[in-house]
Amino acid sequence: MSAPSDLLRDTARLWAIRVADPAFGANADDWDGFTDWLAADPAHAAAYDAVADEHAATDALFDVPPAPLAAPVDTPGPSRRRFLWLGAGGAVAAALAVTLGLNMTALDPSQPYTVATEPGARRTIDLADGSRIELNGDTRIVLDKAAPRFASLEHGEAMFHVRHDDSDPFVVMVGGDKLVDAGTAFDVMRTAQTTRVQVAEGKVIYNPDLDKLALDAGATLLIEPDGVTLGRMTPGDIGGWRTGTLVYAGAALATVAADLSRSLGRPIDVAPAIAAQRFTGTLALGDGKAEATLTRIAPLLGVVPEAKGEGWMLTSPNRAYP
Repeated sequence: MSAPSDLLRDTARLWAIRVADPAFGANADDWDGFTDWLAADPAHAAAYDAVADEHAATDALFDVPPAPLAAPVDTPGPSRRRFLWLGAGGAVAAALAVTLGLNMTALDPSQPYTVATEPGARRTIDLADGSRIELNGDTRIVLDKAAPRFASLEHGEAMFHVRHDDSDPFVVMVGGDKLVDAGTAFDVMRTAQTTRVQVAEGKVIYNPDLDKLALDAGATLLIEPDGVTLGRMTPGDIGGWRTGTLVYAGAALATVAADLSRSLGRPIDVAPAIAAQRFTGTLALGDGKAEATLTRIAPLLGVVPEAKGEGWMLTSPNRAYP
């Protein structure tokens, strides 16, 4: 078998470094990309075998103590970790956290990384600056170790508890919009069509370089395709999804359905004819069992849930059936 090219070998080593990163695997796309690369070409698995041989040779060097040049000195030995993975065709390779000949920029810890949750799951992220982010289900957020006071919400919902610092404000990007904290706890939701910001404590500045809109405790901001709506709600109700309570004041049923999908872990759509219909009230999710919960709250929403694939479609009770 011919030796892998320099580019392929370096790519294999780069994958080894990525897998060794503690943040790797927080989101399914990490493993999908890795396994897809292995499966794309049998030569990729062979490259891992070659890297494994190099690592084995390196390990052997560590296993033989060097002859001292002077009196022995008590110094700690090299620290190393091995990581195993299964490649295409059953090929297995082992990698050191540092590999021979690798460009050291690949070890740069400043690379952005993604944290994601599955529908119905939740996760809390404790940041190095003392801030905390709680992720609702079906949420994807991008963080950066080199910029610990920055986050980008790709989709889903997150509750931010920010340690305020006047000299280094915390910034959250939501699509093309910027949110800057001013001593704050706030909830942000993003879907393909909607962005929602709700401030529980302190103040958030929305687009400080353009709109310069200050949102204080209890303020809400809803951005939909047909416009922007400012509102108010009880600060204690904000982020209620964390305790199984969803509170709305004039929310579109499409927004409510998206919230239910994240919290209940099952896809819930709404018929286009009633997607813009508004709902005001409180939904208690109870034990979070999707079918029972949806059956119970459907009358409050004024809808009928119809089975659709693994989830439901919310339709009007007045719909004419054939």
